[in-house]
Order: sequence, then structure tokens, then C-alpha cells
Amino acid sequence: MKTNLLNIEGVTILSRESQSKIKGQAGVDLSLCGCDCSGAVTGPKYCSDYIACPQVYDC
Repeated sequence: MKTNLLNIEGVTILSRESQSKIKGQAGVDLSLCGCDCSGAVTGPKYCSDYIACPQVYDC
């Protein structure tokens, strides 16, 4: 299997050092986001990037 991957054009083998420098994110959990009674987005900071709340929100 490893030899088949090396035959693909543009594939390089990463050293352990270069693998440890790779930073990533598993994703965002939008279930933590919501709206409060004033219409503001609640939850982690990234929530305002993904959802918007109506200015008037009835509780």
C-alpha cells in the first residue's frame, strides 16, 4: 500500500518533525450556539461567524 501512495504525483513523505508542526481543527460544534432574549448570539466566539439572531427575539 505504501508503495502505491508514493507513485501518486506530488506525494511526499512528512517527517515526524514536520507532522508535529501541522495545526488543524476538527470542526465547530454549532449545537453550542444560540440566541438570548435580546437577540445576541450566545456560545463560543465562533458562533457569530456562523449564525445570526433576529434583533427582536421573544422568550
